[in-house]
Amino acid sequence: MGIHKDSNELLKAIPLVLEGVSVDVIDAAGTEVASFGDKAVGQESDEVRIDLPVGELIATVSPSDPTHQLVCSLLATIAERERLESDMESMNGSAMRLLEQVSMMGEALPRLSAGGDDTEIAALGLRACHRAAGVERVIYVAGDLDKEFCEVVVHDAGPTKRRETDPSLELEPVQPVTGLLKEILGADGVLLRSVQDGERLGEPGSVEYLAERQVLGVPVTYGAGDKRVTLGALIMIDRATTLADEVDSLEVGTSELGNEEGQIAESFAAMLGAVLGARKVAELGKELAMAQTIQQQILPEGPVVLDGWDVAAGYFACGAVGGDYYDYVPLADGRTMAVVADVSGHNLASGMVMVGARAMLRTMAGVSESPEQVFTQIAKLMYQDLTRTERFLTAAALALCPNDGAVDHVSAGHNDLMVYRAATDSVERLESEDVILGFLPEPEYTSRRLHLKPGDCILLYTDGIPEATDHTDEMFGEDRLAILFAQLATNRSAQRILDGILQELDVFRRGQTGMDDVTAVVIRCTEGTSNQ
Repeated sequence: MGIHKDSNELLKAIPLVLEGVSVDVIDAAGTEVASFGDKAVGQESDEVRIDLPVGELIATVSPSDPTHQLVCSLLATIAERERLESDMESMNGSAMRLLEQVSMMGEALPRLSAGGDDTEIAALGLRACHRAAGVERVIYVAGDLDKEFCEVVVHDAGPTKRRETDPSLELEPVQPVTGLLKEILGADGVLLRSVQDGERLGEPGSVEYLAERQVLGVPVTYGAGDKRVTLGALIMIDRATTLADEVDSLEVGTSELGNEEGQIAESFAAMLGAVLGARKVAELGKELAMAQTIQQQILPEGPVVLDGWDVAAGYFACGAVGGDYYDYVPLADGRTMAVVADVSGHNLASGMVMVGARAMLRTMAGVSESPEQVFTQIAKLMYQDLTRTERFLTAAALALCPNDGAVDHVSAGHNDLMVYRAATDSVERLESEDVILGFLPEPEYTSRRLHLKPGDCILLYTDGIPEATDHTDEMFGEDRLAILFAQLATNRSAQRILDGILQELDVFRRGQTGMDDVTAVVIRCTEGTSNQ
């Protein structure tokens, strides 16, 4: 250890000005590194000790010397000057490192944005982060808490001899979401763990097992607040040391990871999150556009034309892709089946489940002579997929025959079927008697026969209507819908009835988009239909 030049000159001047005073500079280990003035021999003396940032100043002076207090003040002033110099050097060093880090980030960001795929982007970010932080290893683990396993990308510049002699230090390319990795993915900020001497964290092959001294991790996220999504984890393993200076660095504490490395990790995690997240949003946008196109294509182009029946339908997704569906499907016996269905959720996954259900529905209807046979087969075929994706499907169908008022109705846990009777100007509500699709592996569905007369109407709908809420969070409700249906059904076409329901729903919600998809099918029995 040495002291600064100006302090050295001041210490050198003290024994020249003050006779009988000597000053020694001692380092942190207690070793004398500099001495000024000659110690008086055979005289009573006193030691004045003043702490330095690293070490201390020791002045030898006679206790009766009138300059005793002056020496104390001079040494205290020089020590304070050394502290200020040390602080300035530390600040200058931190400022330089900060400028270097900002420069590295500025260079890294455009490179990340131009990366070919997620792995290349992560590798570029890790390389820049490694240079900025000066650690043995920097690792990116792509995944979140909802996944069972995560994929690993590594930038590794640490000493390889250790791994050559110890195969347990090889990192598994796929990591289970457990232990420290799970903690990091769920953390709100930087997570730092130290390794006890002679021990390891975690199991061989895990990220934390690589650390000999410390492991630091921070989640990589995109978005903010309730919309924040975790994309992975950025992990630093041990501060870098060379074989030559490893022991010395451990003694003075330079091997410790701390706030500076935590800030670097957070900065690069934010960059990776921004770039990877933006790419995922762009990719999702393309997928959503494609899914939206597919979903629009599977809906009927217009109302079914069937003698004796007036039919109108409407579908309105609350997002880009919804989980509702309606269709008119020919049965093997020549009847037409009007179907309304609702997959739990209203996102891309729900929409794709519905696309699969629609394909299965049409296939089964072509070889079945009743709606209950169709529902029973679909329930068996879709049970595994619905269970695995943690979704369920409700559906209701009516089998219609031209100029025949006899209608077969089947429901798989769907909303009440509403039937308007013109003769009594009232609405009947038929509850579902069978379970939802995906609840049981082999359910058996049954149908109920309804007899309609001219002027009678049927309303099939999804829960986006009764569960719609107003500004006070009051629900529209099935009772309100039944009353409205009765008011609209008298001497109106199916389309006018449907329009009236949707208009009243819009007024109730004050024009706000609902939180669920809305689908409705109105079927009106017209003149000339017999009631067999």
